[in-house]
Amino acid sequence: MPQPAAEGYAELHAWSNFSFLQGGSHPEELIETAAGLGLTAIALTDRNGLYGTVRFSAHARQRGVEAIVGSELTLEDGARIVLLVEEESGYANLCELISRAQMRGSKGDARLRPDDFEGRSGGLFALAGGPFGRVGRRRAAAYKAIFGERFYIELQQHLTPQETRRNLQLVRVARELGIPYVATNAAVYASKDDALLVDVLACVRDGTTLQVARAANALRPNAEFHLKSPAAMRRLFAQYPEAIAASIAIARRCRFRLERLAGQFPLFPVPEGSSPQRYLRKLVYQGAVKRYAAPLETKVERQLEYELGLIAKMDLAGYFLIVWDIVREAAELGVLCQGRGSAANSAVCYALGITAVDPIAMNLLFERFMSEERREIPDIDIDFAHQDREQVIQYVYERYGRNNAAMAAEVICYRTRSALRDVAKALGFTLEHVDALAAEYDATESFETICHPEVRVLSESKDERR
Repeated sequence: MPQPAAEGYAELHAWSNFSFLQGGSHPEELIETAAGLGLTAIALTDRNGLYGTVRFSAHARQRGVEAIVGSELTLEDGARIVLLVEEESGYANLCELISRAQMRGSKGDARLRPDDFEGRSGGLFALAGGPFGRVGRRRAAAYKAIFGERFYIELQQHLTPQETRRNLQLVRVARELGIPYVATNAAVYASKDDALLVDVLACVRDGTTLQVARAANALRPNAEFHLKSPAAMRRLFAQYPEAIAASIAIARRCRFRLERLAGQFPLFPVPEGSSPQRYLRKLVYQGAVKRYAAPLETKVERQLEYELGLIAKMDLAGYFLIVWDIVREAAELGVLCQGRGSAANSAVCYALGITAVDPIAMNLLFERFMSEERREIPDIDIDFAHQDREQVIQYVYERYGRNNAAMAAEVICYRTRSALRDVAKALGFTLEHVDALAAEYDATESFETICHPEVRVLSESKDERR
């Protein structure tokens, strides 16, 4: 067990609003609050996914906050476990575990099995306890067998007698089994002022009103589920100072950062004796002859060489070959497709048949599509005829394997009018009042002028709120 620390605390369990209708703060708000409180580090552990991790990590980098990647996963029996990424192998394992849980369950109902951890526990810290951990001797011993010294029993204290009793039981189990324990606040929102917002979101989620939910004790017992300062956490866990020290010890070992992750593509099979770059060059010049006719003009050859040189420097030949292969297969299948966006600025994409606009003739700027300074993979967006695109999707699965393919999804955010209607219903307004408020908003376009005091939690001049 780590020795008690004189100061400092790392929050290892926090939700953002990407835990849909459960968390109450944007990832950026969590980072800003963590920076203001002087936390040693903060982990984002949204439910059954990594949805807000990119925004969380990007803002943490800007603010100089140590941001830990994690997720809170749900097992088939409803118990939950928090997984924190220690190193790159742990990130791969966490992604695999999330995928297995999501594919087994239905939408919004991910289900993980204990045997899913087999061969996938490396590089991960695991925390279990609190009201949803369902941790007793048997489960704690099982987790210890899986994660070894990287399993910690999680203590929480939101000033309720139930948690005080639970902590006594959890500490007893931890000491009997020789398992370390750690303190978290299981933060659901950044600051105390957001507590009402989370209650309203819970009512929106459950299709009820605040009055009914409060009467049924269906909401959190108080407003203590916010990020807290190291001093506040030390006071809450004065009986267990080693639990505070453990949070810092775990944070120091969780050194993985999302921005250090390098993209990896499935290997494109090139002809024997060739290489991805040489094969790409061959295809580009074959396509260029068809597009521009031979012999190639000097300006065309110069542009192709410039682009191919940058592709080689950034080691992206395999990426371009994969995109070319998908477009080629679509053509063979008779599926209409068209590259669009900034990819149209690339003569290589034009020569490969990915795009249909000649960027040289149109004097388009290639650097808008790809540049060495940005050090990132360029976007190549391709539209496929919707009635036939399933054929292309199946080809990608078969050619490159389902483990190397994923479907991207949009994140839909609240706009003010929709937020107003949902919040008004949660506050118990009649449908007639809801419609009147919406109409008044349409007329004034000023949310602030028509807000009930409790509706203002969603205003603050924000157009978006999960």
